Amino acid sequence: MTARINRRGFMKRAIGGGGVLILPSAKSAFTYQANDRINLAVIGHMYNAGHVFTSAHIYENVALVALCDAEEQKIEETFEAWRKRAKQGFDGNAPQERRAAEYYGRLVERKPRVFSDPRRMLAEMGSEIDSIVVSAFDHMHGAICGPAIRAGKHVFNERPVGLTINDARSLRALAAEHKVATSIRNPGNASQQFRRAVELIRADAIGRIEEVHVWFPRGGPDHDEPPAKSRPVPDGLNWDAWLGPAAWRPYHPQWLAYAQWREFSNGGVGTFGPHAANLAFMALRVGDLWKDDARAAGRTIRVEAKCNRINRLSFPKWEVVRWQVPARGDLPPVAFTWHHGPPRELAPGSRELIEGMLRERGASQERVEALLKEAGTLIIGAKGAIASDSHNTSFIMLPEEKFRGVEQKEPKTLKPSRGHYRDWLITCRGGEPAWASFDYAGPFSEFLMLGNVATQFEGQLEYDPVAGKILNHAEANKVLSYEYREGWTL
Repeated sequence: MTARINRRGFMKRAIGGGGVLILPSAKSAFTYQANDRINLAVIGHMYNAGHVFTSAHIYENVALVALCDAEEQKIEETFEAWRKRAKQGFDGNAPQERRAAEYYGRLVERKPRVFSDPRRMLAEMGSEIDSIVVSAFDHMHGAICGPAIRAGKHVFNERPVGLTINDARSLRALAAEHKVATSIRNPGNASQQFRRAVELIRADAIGRIEEVHVWFPRGGPDHDEPPAKSRPVPDGLNWDAWLGPAAWRPYHPQWLAYAQWREFSNGGVGTFGPHAANLAFMALRVGDLWKDDARAAGRTIRVEAKCNRINRLSFPKWEVVRWQVPARGDLPPVAFTWHHGPPRELAPGSRELIEGMLRERGASQERVEALLKEAGTLIIGAKGAIASDSHNTSFIMLPEEKFRGVEQKEPKTLKPSRGHYRDWLITCRGGEPAWASFDYAGPFSEFLMLGNVATQFEGQLEYDPVAGKILNHAEANKVLSYEYREGWTL
């Protein structure tokens, strides 16, 4: 992959601008062009931003040059956190903390430029930015990533890719066209155990797989009405920029609650589906259905949902979504089932079903309770099963006694990860694509978003992943995209 890094003034920036010139060394964290400084902008304050704001110092030759957040007070909170980090580091004796203190101290002294609107940031600093970390609500992904990719910027995005299936497809196509480095926040696949589990599943260690169950014990808010009346826009909030491409409405703080409203997020399946379902989707090569030759075989995905009620404004209290996935090459058809609802029940009958399947395969009650306390997955094969945690960073093989002699810690054939964000930075410098690139994460996001479409309609939907269309339901097909508000483009 070709890196698109602005080299203008590189030496001046690398030495005089607070960066460190890295000479070639076997000990370098990067194996690709480590002297290429990456000028990084961060938009938003969700999980990706949280990592960068506390760990930027561990990445060699990366400079934070711009911060953008419609909630402007969040940026000042970041500066204050850096001030504290700098002071605390100098009070201690650990060398690594002193280095971190020096790094964040420099950031406070020479702050990145600050914006509240990503359009203005790109317009004013486009030539100075190489890569962008997007840490905003789902509805902003298309409006931020699309223009950034067109401008040749590398992008690390929150999960999933966009708000709608059209967002995910469009951003995947743009990334391929402009040959930029992309990734979503999906840290599980950087785990060595994740990669080992992929190997074991593909090596037939648990046999033919026809059933996958994924769960998330939280439940949706199921709001009846949108926020009532309006409130004055608080100081430090650029409400127009926060809404972005979404339809205009008066300000109310309830709109800013994540995973509450379909207009702004993908709810539970968008929150933990990309983490808990990742291992099964990847290992079972479900993404192959998005390849052009899949259409010739008539391979459609069928999806159907049950939930406490249809709610097109918000997300149901509980839902059970079932995807029927056709064969992929020599892999048999497989069913994915998503169970989401309140912690003690999930959906009616779901907890009892999953507990029973785990116990049948030898899991202890203690193990069952631990697995169901958070999100997780159970991949059932003819010779055994794999159960994994909320982010698929670890797994167990069931029955445990049967697989006790199987190596489960380190991959044997797949390349180990260098770290979730570092893998992407390596791609920015011309290395191999990150495992969570849009080429993979785009189809995965579409797959999960189909679950949210299914909870809005009765009956089974048939989806053509190559065409990106629902074949048997015209009304459901309409919600695969939405019209961006004037002034915003993907």
